[in-house]
Amino acid sequence: MQVSVDSLQDHSEHRIAITPELLGVETPPFPGDVILCGKLPKDMVAHLARDCKSWIYANAEDQSFFLDQIKAGGAEVAICPFGNSGKPGELPIMPTDEETELMLKTMDSLPRPLMIQCNSGNRAGAALLLWLALRKGYSIESARQVATDTDLKVWTRCTKCGPIREWLLARLPTQDAIEVKEPYQDLTFCQLFDPISSTFTYLLGSQASKEAVLIDPVLEHMDRDLALLNELGLGLKYVLNTHAHADHITSGGAIKKVMPTVQSGISKASSAKGDILLAPGDKVDFGPFELEALATPGHTNGCLTFFLAGSPSMIFTGDALLIRGCGRTDFQEGDASLLYDSVHSKIFSLPGETLIYPGHDYKGRNVTTVAEEKRYNPRLSKPKEEFVKIMSELILSLPYPKKLDVAVPANMMCGIQD
Repeated sequence: MQVSVDSLQDHSEHRIAITPELLGVETPPFPGDVILCGKLPKDMVAHLARDCKSWIYANAEDQSFFLDQIKAGGAEVAICPFGNSGKPGELPIMPTDEETELMLKTMDSLPRPLMIQCNSGNRAGAALLLWLALRKGYSIESARQVATDTDLKVWTRCTKCGPIREWLLARLPTQDAIEVKEPYQDLTFCQLFDPISSTFTYLLGSQASKEAVLIDPVLEHMDRDLALLNELGLGLKYVLNTHAHADHITSGGAIKKVMPTVQSGISKASSAKGDILLAPGDKVDFGPFELEALATPGHTNGCLTFFLAGSPSMIFTGDALLIRGCGRTDFQEGDASLLYDSVHSKIFSLPGETLIYPGHDYKGRNVTTVAEEKRYNPRLSKPKEEFVKIMSELILSLPYPKKLDVAVPANMMCGIQD
C-alpha cells in the first residue's frame, strides 16, 4: 500500500512521502483482507478509509479516532472495545469474554477489506490471530507459524506484548484438541491425531444423509474413530487412503471386518487392494458432498489429494504437501521432480484461500492454505532445480522409516491383518 500524504511530508528540500508502512500499518497477506494499525494522523486515516470497506475501532471512542474522516471515505464503522493497552506505567487490561465475542462476531459480519485499529496495532493483531484460530481452525502452532512468517508485530517485534500474547495462547487450541468444526452448512468435520506417527485422520460427514467418510485412518485408533462416528450419529460409507502409508497401518481392512458394507478406496496407480480403485477426476460422494481425487504423485506413485469444493474449499493432501514441507522422495518410487510438478499443477493452482489439511505434522500445526504454502514453503516455493537439490541432500540426513517393512505390505492389502 503506497499512499503518500502531502500534509505529512516535511518541508525540507528533500521531501519524504509518508506511507502507511512507515506509520506501523500492517497488511498481513493471510487472510489477505484485514489491515492492522495503531493511532494515525487524520490525513492518513482519510486516505486509508478510501481503501477499506469497513473499520473496527478497538478502543472506546476518543479524539484519536477521526470518525468523520472514516465515514467520509466510505467505510462502515464499528466500535468494539477490546481490552486496553493501559496508560504509561500501568499494566494492560485484557479483553473480557464479552469483548472477545463481540470482536469475533463483528469481524465475521463486516465486509472486506477490513481495518482493525487500536492504540498500537498489537491488540488488533491479537484479534486477527484469534479469529484465524477460532473461525479457520488454526492450532496454537499454526497461528504461531503464520504470525512468524508474516512478521506480525504483536508476535515477533513487540517487547511489551507479553501479556496479550499469553492471553491469546490461553485461547488457542492445541493440535490434538481441535474441536469438531462445521465450516459448511450440513458438513460435520473432525480432525483427529495419532501422536505416535504424527498422522492426521479426517472424518467428514453429511448431517442430512448421515453418511460419512474417513480419510487415512490409523489401525490403533479404530475404536476411537468408530465411537466418534456413533456419537455423531453417522454411518461410515467409505475409508479412503491418500496412498500406501509407510509409517502406520490403515484401519480400513479391520473396519470392513466389523462393518462389511464400508468400501475402501485408494489410487489405482498404487497397485494396492481396495474396493474402489480411484483414477484422477473420480469422485466419492457422501450426502450432497463430493470428494474429487487429484493425482499428486512424487512421494509415491499412487498419491492422491482429495478435493472438497466449498467456500473456502478444503483439500486433504496426504504426504504430498505438508505444512511448510512435503513428503520424502527416497523410497516407494519417490521422485522429487514429479512431486514438484504435482504440487504446483494440482495444488498451487487452486485459489489461495483453499484450506490444506496434511497427512502429518510434527510441530503441533494442523492447517495451512494454498497462499501460505506458495509463499512460505521453504522447499516448494523454490525453483524446481533448487527443490530437487534440497530433496537429494535431505535424503542423506533422514533415518530409515521404522514401520516401512511392515506398514507398506499391509497397506497394499487394505491393512488387513489375518
